[in-house]
Amino acid sequence: MRKEKILYSSSLDGTSPLYVDVVYDDARSELPIIVVMHGYRGDRSDVGEILERLAQKGLFAAAPDMRGHGDSAGKRDSGGVELMDIYDAIVCLRESFGNRIDPENVNIVGYSGGGGNVFSCVTKFPDLFRSANAFFGVSDYAYWYEHVPQFASQLAEDIGGAPVEVPDCYLARNSLLGVGNNPYTAIQLFHDEEEKSCPPYFNREYKRIADALGYDNVTLHESQVGDGLRWIHGYPTRRSDTVQAEEFFVPGILAGSYPKPVLQDRQNWMVLGYLKTERFTIWLGDGQNAVAECRYLWSDQERKFTFRLRTSDASVRGKLTVSLAGMTFPVRVMRNGTLVEEIAAGDFYTYPSFQLSDWFVLSGT
Repeated sequence: MRKEKILYSSSLDGTSPLYVDVVYDDARSELPIIVVMHGYRGDRSDVGEILERLAQKGLFAAAPDMRGHGDSAGKRDSGGVELMDIYDAIVCLRESFGNRIDPENVNIVGYSGGGGNVFSCVTKFPDLFRSANAFFGVSDYAYWYEHVPQFASQLAEDIGGAPVEVPDCYLARNSLLGVGNNPYTAIQLFHDEEEKSCPPYFNREYKRIADALGYDNVTLHESQVGDGLRWIHGYPTRRSDTVQAEEFFVPGILAGSYPKPVLQDRQNWMVLGYLKTERFTIWLGDGQNAVAECRYLWSDQERKFTFRLRTSDASVRGKLTVSLAGMTFPVRVMRNGTLVEEIAAGDFYTYPSFQLSDWFVLSGT
């Protein structure tokens, strides 16, 4: 097995250095990627054994330290813009490892706070991961603050206060509001019925909402007293039952059983601070202080986006970037029924500052 420590920078604000450890079999190519996320108070060094084991099974295993964790620079923010550090790590791997990896077969697993990262990733990057596996993760940081006091002070420091003081910031981190964003990724959720640090509510409620929406991509694994295997809180080590849970997702990754996510052409999105897909990117405020609903329609002839603010500060502005792929003709950009501009060609169009009640149409002239 080959081990490397990779340095990269944030595409968002230039934060550097950021680090990601990788372990892989350098005698093989086209390896599926699995991102392994450490716990809330941990860093990438905590998951070294996991990287080794997953690499031995045939995966390209990568563990980033997000900003403010381990050796990485910057300030942590508990599910805010720090999630972009995971996205940027994946971009770095795709650019650095050529045919060593399969750049389209990207998966993620996380434990505790890392499970919270998994929830955030599938709601903010809905077409990035083929499979996502959260062990006793956090899907609602306000609930965590209010029900598990041992994490309250760190949450307040990272987010800027208690939920009652900065409610919009907690809403932007509430993955339960974004369940509808992702009917694509194969999501598996693990916890034990006696879990205390990250209450079973987080997994159960995500699953309940997905079921209510008619989604079939979320599987809940809840171990109970008396079961032969228990998903007890902690990293999966050689002495842990949780190692066995890898059999629920690793074989499927290796077999290519999980399809690459492809967005529907009509969908209602919940933008939790930001939303990044292959087709478009939406950024609200500073990325962690606003939520907006977005209805979109997509075709080669026309692209529509309609926004509605869901948080309290109407002064927050958004940034919209749209792919022009497939639009092989001059494009007219309309905002609220008024012509903004006509563009002859290009890869992307960006409107830098819009109100969160605006609507846009990009179509042929």
